[in-house]
Amino acid sequence: MRRSALGAWRAILPGMALATLAASASAADAPAFKVSTARVAVDFVVRDKQGEMLRGLTSRDVDVYEDGVRQEIESLEFVEARPGPLAESLATPGSPRPLVAIVLDGLGHESRLAVEAALATRLGGAGASSPLVGLFAIDRGVRTLQPFTSDGEALRRALVTQSNSFAGGYSGFRERQDIRNAHAGLGDGSPQTSVVPAELAGEPECRLEGEDLTRRFKVLSSRMKESFDVLERDRRGDSTLNALLSFVDAFAAMPGRKAVLLFSEGLVLPSGALSSFRSLVAAANRGGVSVYAADAMGLRSLGASDETRRTLETLRTRLELVQSVAPGTRGPGAQEMGDSGLALMEKAEDALRLAPASGLGQLADQTGGLLFHGTNDLGSALVRIEEGLGAYYLLSYVPRNTALDGRFRSIQVKVKRPHGSVQSRQGYLALQTPLPSAVLDDEARALARLEGAELPTRVPVQLRTLQYPNDPALFVVPIVAEVRAGAFAAGEGHGSGQARRDFTILAVVRDDAGRVLVKASQRYQLPSAGDDSVLFYREARLPPGTYTVEVVAQDSRSDRAGAARSRLRFEPPASGHLRASSLMVVGSAKRLEAGGASAPEPLRYEEVLLYPELGNVRPGRPIALFLTAWPGADRPDVDAHVEVLRDRHVIQEWSAGRYSARPDGRIQVASSIPGDALVPGDYELRVTLRDGRDAQTSSASLRVEP
Repeated sequence: MRRSALGAWRAILPGMALATLAASASAADAPAFKVSTARVAVDFVVRDKQGEMLRGLTSRDVDVYEDGVRQEIESLEFVEARPGPLAESLATPGSPRPLVAIVLDGLGHESRLAVEAALATRLGGAGASSPLVGLFAIDRGVRTLQPFTSDGEALRRALVTQSNSFAGGYSGFRERQDIRNAHAGLGDGSPQTSVVPAELAGEPECRLEGEDLTRRFKVLSSRMKESFDVLERDRRGDSTLNALLSFVDAFAAMPGRKAVLLFSEGLVLPSGALSSFRSLVAAANRGGVSVYAADAMGLRSLGASDETRRTLETLRTRLELVQSVAPGTRGPGAQEMGDSGLALMEKAEDALRLAPASGLGQLADQTGGLLFHGTNDLGSALVRIEEGLGAYYLLSYVPRNTALDGRFRSIQVKVKRPHGSVQSRQGYLALQTPLPSAVLDDEARALARLEGAELPTRVPVQLRTLQYPNDPALFVVPIVAEVRAGAFAAGEGHGSGQARRDFTILAVVRDDAGRVLVKASQRYQLPSAGDDSVLFYREARLPPGTYTVEVVAQDSRSDRAGAARSRLRFEPPASGHLRASSLMVVGSAKRLEAGGASAPEPLRYEEVLLYPELGNVRPGRPIALFLTAWPGADRPDVDAHVEVLRDRHVIQEWSAGRYSARPDGRIQVASSIPGDALVPGDYELRVTLRDGRDAQTSSASLRVEP
């Protein structure tokens, strides 16, 4: 008997769980892909040649390879969802609610209507114990069409609403059809003899000057449409990967096997997006999230495979015409003809990149999901997802390569018994530390450097951390680091032909138990000329406590790296009493231009942006000091007193005057020390603020160079 649509959804979802972010979830709660210091665990599904689940495998039937090296399997088990009604499972104390995210990726209007028609009847009949399903869209941002719910009618309404309100985003099927026609000389409203793209300019019909002018206008239109389409689809590839990474990042902390059902017209992977793609695959595999990709164009009578085939046929015809142009005819010279043939081959390559089996297929394959394309039968696709999430093998092994160096390790599961297909995750990043957000591809090696016994030192890193208690319960902690660009290796930038330096600066904040609470990074790709200073700035928001801040700079082309560490401790300030920020020794200043309201608040003094001194001070240069305070209740004024200490003895002190609160409630204190007042050596600078009741002292270390 045919399974009901709602029944299919109810059977699909029990393997995907929604739970709190509690760190106490046991390993048994999430039997998905995991990496520890000792072992790797990976889940996989095996089907026979008829597409049915293959059961009864033992460790003797399976081999697993990491980076091409056979590993010794430690354990292998078959995991199957607990039988019984879903309502009974949900009623069990401690059982998580099922969860699935349906994501619509930049679909054209026709594809959205097709997805609506395919899904609407399969989401009806919600009940109190129905699974939680969320509906999201990726177009010019990430939009929540329907938050997670068990109400199938609400999901259906959201599907209908998003189709009716479609205002146009990325180019869909109809737009690409127009572009293909322009390429082929089939534009609407013009005779075939006049619609001749650049590559066909030597065709005998183009004899008259007027026709040649018409041809050039058609060339302009064709190339403009083509360039826009390529740039738009490349951008869509980037936005899709970033959006999916956000979904994976959110799902990773939840127990159980998770999945994203992605409807897309094609995922383009330009060379510049490969790093983001690797980041997504690694994050999905580490978090136990599978991506099931559905070709939205396959839901219509003419699918993406048909479009790809027709595009390639058109391009092949044009290439044959280019190669057969007779010498002496009007049109381009030999160099232009050669360029035209090359351009056609590049267009063919672009058509293949957009084909569903390309980007979408890679994403599904490498995250242990499946690609569904060339079909409008979602029922069978949902059954395949159900089976993969409800029953699977779980193996573990101890890697022969024990180095946790942040590099990507490929995994291949091979089955010795006769079978049809193996569905498994295909790799992971060799990292140990649990992190609060997904690891980007360029962050992995930098993070691995922080996991070593000693911090790297080949790249000098200057680090300064400050405390800014504008909110007594949540301190702002500015993190400022500086490196020299010349410390990194120079190499050819991708596609530019120019030498560039490529490196990543990453900061993490750990609590007193060593757990990473904050991770932030920036990748730099700079011209190789010069040795400019590179400043890295990030802000963390932390409750009072004890923390360690680590910043590492990692070269992408070599093993050059450097790191610095700073420890922080701040107590909760008393309510209604005076509080003060860290004391900043100012290294440089820049006047803010119009619109400078976005400048970091902790570094802003009136209309000037201040940068802290991160290194040593040269003798003879005036030394500027700056801090911010928040007055106590009914005490808007403070008196500032400055002290200079050497070897714990006060060698200079003076009153810096009285300061009053600004309209925004802050008190900003600025003072300076004459450049000739300090001889070379190490000093401690102190500024004490008093309001007649409370006193707050902030200090900073300073070294004056010989």
